[in-house]
Formats: sequence, structure tokens, C-alpha cells
Amino acid sequence: MLRYIILFTIPALAFASGGAGETDIFPRTINFLLFAGLLYYLLANIIKNFFKNRKSSIADKLNAIQDKLKESKRRKNEALEKVEEAKANAKALLVTSEKESKMMLAKISSDLLIELENLEKANQDQMSIERRKMVRAVVNEVLSELFTEESIAIDREKFINIILKKVA
Repeated sequence: MLRYIILFTIPALAFASGGAGETDIFPRTINFLLFAGLLYYLLANIIKNFFKNRKSSIADKLNAIQDKLKESKRRKNEALEKVEEAKANAKALLVTSEKESKMMLAKISSDLLIELENLEKANQDQMSIERRKMVRAVVNEVLSELFTEESIAIDREKFINIILKKVA
């Protein structure tokens, strides 16, 4: 620093006017140097503190941003783990649902077969009931014909044959 001051003051002194006209460059230079030194003495700590505070606030902000970045990375990793877990659960649910659908299909099929068998049995029972009704109706018709015609005399064998023909 002293070097620069000397370098700036020497040319000014060298080119100053010679003895006839008085120049006040030397007192002005000393005045300026005193002013600059006093200004440095008074403002140096304030400026240093300002820049230290600025530096620390920037460092704090950077640390906060890095913490947020780490937190977001952690959350991202957790989210990715949850996605993978959800995918695994989805696959398991798919397998389970396929098994359940096969079981339900088998159960419905067996229930349907049982229902069909029950319907067939009910149909057979209904048919046997209807046959009995028809046999009764035929027997009543034959007997009423026999009893209305008093002139015809039939022995037992013929009577049975007639009934069998009507029934068949």
C-alpha cells in the first residue's frame, strides 16, 4: 500500500511547478492520506463485520438449502420404497384375486350342478306325481265307463287288460 502512495505522489512532485508558484500538493496529499487512514480505521471493522455476516448468512442459507435437499432426497427415497411396496402388494393382490376368482368359479359351478340335480329331481318327482294323477284319471274314466254300461259283463282278466292298455 505504501508503494502505491509513493508511486502516485512522486510524479506529482516531479511535475509540480518550480519555485515561483507555490503548490499545495504536498499538504493535500498528506491530508488525503490522513483522511483515508482515519476512514479505514473507523470503517474497517464495520465493513469486515458486514462481509462476515453476509458470508455467514449465505453459508446458513446454503446449509438450509442443502438440508432441504437432503430431506427431499430422503422423502423421494421413501416414496420410491412405498411405490415398490405398493407394486409388490398389487402383484400379491392380483395373485390372490385370481385364486379367489378360481375358487368362486369352482364354488359357483358346484352350486350350479347341485341346483341342476335338484331341479332334475324335482322334475322327476313332478313327473311321477303327474303320472299318478293321469293313472287315477284313467282308472276313474274306465271305471265310470264300466259302471255306466251295465249291460257289459267283464271278467277280471279282461278288466285288468283294459286298464293296462289305458295306462300304457
